[in-house]
Amino acid sequence: MVSSGEIERTFEVASAAVLAVLDPGEVLGYEVPADPEERLLKAVYHDTADLGLHAEGVTMRRRTGGPDAGWHVKLPRVGDRREEIQAPLTPGPPDELVALVRAFTRGRPLQPVARLDTRRRAWRALTGTGALVAELVVDAVTASRLGPDGEEQAWVEIEVELGPAAPAGYLDLVEERLAAHGIRRSASPSKVARVLGERRTAASPPVPDGSAAAVVLEYIRAQARALRRWDPLVRLDREDAVHQMRVAARRMRSVLQSFRRVLRRARTRALTDELRWLAGELAPARDTEVMHARLEELLAQVPDELVLGPVRAELAAAFARRAVRARERGLAALDGARYLALLEALDSLPVEPPLAGRALGDAADVLPGEVDRARRRVIGATGAARGLPAGPDLDAALHEARKAAKRLRYASEAARPVLDDPARAGIRAMAALQDQLGVHQDTVVTRATLLELAAGEIGHGFTLGVMYAAETALARRTEAAVASGA
Repeated sequence: MVSSGEIERTFEVASAAVLAVLDPGEVLGYEVPADPEERLLKAVYHDTADLGLHAEGVTMRRRTGGPDAGWHVKLPRVGDRREEIQAPLTPGPPDELVALVRAFTRGRPLQPVARLDTRRRAWRALTGTGALVAELVVDAVTASRLGPDGEEQAWVEIEVELGPAAPAGYLDLVEERLAAHGIRRSASPSKVARVLGERRTAASPPVPDGSAAAVVLEYIRAQARALRRWDPLVRLDREDAVHQMRVAARRMRSVLQSFRRVLRRARTRALTDELRWLAGELAPARDTEVMHARLEELLAQVPDELVLGPVRAELAAAFARRAVRARERGLAALDGARYLALLEALDSLPVEPPLAGRALGDAADVLPGEVDRARRRVIGATGAARGLPAGPDLDAALHEARKAAKRLRYASEAARPVLDDPARAGIRAMAALQDQLGVHQDTVVTRATLLELAAGEIGHGFTLGVMYAAETALARRTEAAVASGA
């Protein structure tokens, strides 16, 4: 597979008369060839029978013609940017692309759903050194949805895609020049979306607008969507993708735990268990990345004369091995039936929510009190840790306080639409405590990792001991700060 990011905008063309007077060079602001490059592109789009990809803003097509013939998957657009993954031309969808969109198809078979034929005229704007600034294309499209109700459509549109040499703000400038000719940005997110019609939207929760349940369920639905959309980026090994997918899982788990008087805990416990399982399967990949960076940082602080042997190289080798195993474990989880069942359960929750006693109350009356309960749990957990001597019991108590602080953070995020300013200020005041608790837990994990490395994978234990002592000192300072409330 080959992956690339494209930054582009699409524009509606009302009539051929507009194109007759349009000067691509003027629009792009560069001299372009008088004769455009001509291409004939034929694409067949694939989706599930219920258009599961289309509903998520994902497309899969088999394209012939042009320089990028092959299979293409485009992930949901973020602003003007969209990631595209390409694979060689084969009769059916390649296995690696099918796996990439598994969170959206849930393993259902893919089938042809639309056909698009495009006559493209392309102009490329280059710098004096030959670097690509942008490509402007005029597409004459003939398209139809496959099946008995597939009427043929035809339209003309303009696409402008940025190259690596595009200056800042260039797309906005091009859009202004097109607007001067009456050409406006397209209302449709893609060509095939225009053919397939409106995306399927999730059913509204069967609860009144403004109720506590409505606010909580909307937050969970948004996090479930985020979890699905990070899935292909985890598979592509994108930076921070594992972390963001775990955060989405933790947010949902925390909210289900915190708002037990809105959604019945007895009915959501199995779901939170599965969210914990998923986060746990993804954890080694994230932890390996973070821990390697932390140990590199610690090693950089060790005086040169105390670095005995090739410690940095040995750390790199050890964590490279761990990263491979961690990635295999995470991908195995995403490819399993248990993960698909979790996605289905997340879909079902807002449709058939297990309402508890305060679910239908006004969100502004119910949720601030629930957030305050979470805040008091943080205070109680922190108080329980104060006075304990340094050691495993204190480590465990501070870790419990940290988990309570995270639950407070995510509960307040979910309730943010109905929290007043004093409540938000009180939560912000807890942020410094959460940071301290996070630092302390990091020292616990780091010290355990250093001992593990010294016992087997790293042959220069003296330097690791110096690093261990530095982490222990940081832990003691953090414990003192938490104990004093500083």
